[in-house]
Amino acid sequence: MKKLLFAAMVLFASVILAACEPASQIPAATGISEENASNDAQKPAAEEESLPEESAAFASEESARRLAFGRILWDVYQTGTLPDGRTLEYVDMEAAEDNSFALADVDGDGQEELLLFWENASMAGMTEVVFGYDGETVYEELSEFPSLTFYDNGIVEAGWSHNQGLAGRFWPYEVYRWDREKDVYRHFGGVDAWDRSLREENYDGEPFPADADADGDGFVYYILSDGWNGQYDMPAVDGQDYENWRSAYLDGAKEVEILRSGLTEENIAVLGCPRPDIQPAQPKG
Repeated sequence: MKKLLFAAMVLFASVILAACEPASQIPAATGISEENASNDAQKPAAEEESLPEESAAFASEESARRLAFGRILWDVYQTGTLPDGRTLEYVDMEAAEDNSFALADVDGDGQEELLLFWENASMAGMTEVVFGYDGETVYEELSEFPSLTFYDNGIVEAGWSHNQGLAGRFWPYEVYRWDREKDVYRHFGGVDAWDRSLREENYDGEPFPADADADGDGFVYYILSDGWNGQYDMPAVDGQDYENWRSAYLDGAKEVEILRSGLTEENIAVLGCPRPDIQPAQPKG
């Protein structure tokens, strides 16, 4: 009876996963040689049963995760509502489909996160949200302007929404590090710059800090600490000091590839969560 029940669980999990992924993403069956088949037949029964059981548990967890993410996406798509109750701009059906989402393990914990890219809005209304799932609830790991670069050591560089200062050809950004214990991203610094070709003096009338420009390229950087108050009262540093600072937290990490999907009914349905009967919200903004 236990074996029959277990076989039913495996079949159910397989059906759920098949509903969560497009057919093109489901691996095809791989051929097994007679020699390997013979070796498998000689394995102890306990070993034979342990692998399918682990696979079934993983399949069940992943299907639950994707169903939970699907519910979040339907709420965003149909009513423009985030899990914490915040509403998004331009949430009519047509505008919603101009946004996108992705499933990717961006924090390196071995589990997929949901990334929502809401970009069909004013600059102030644009947002990128990273959602995690703990087996019961979906929660926010990070929310920023949609200009995030993820690295495989848990670092995120978040570009500012505007570059109206003195940085010129350099785009300022904030830096976050993933907190493994809390499963959220913690801000720890950022960087801005001063391009001398834009202005010889800053907005307070102070001259360009030429003494800090060791390489003479007319460009210096400002390393911003966590809790920065908006005042540029820290010393300017040259390019090499900036590169050393950045290299220290990246530590050879590589950028995580993100494959987006359009926020459409068809793409949300792939996660296995059927569309709820909710009336679309009226456009805002």
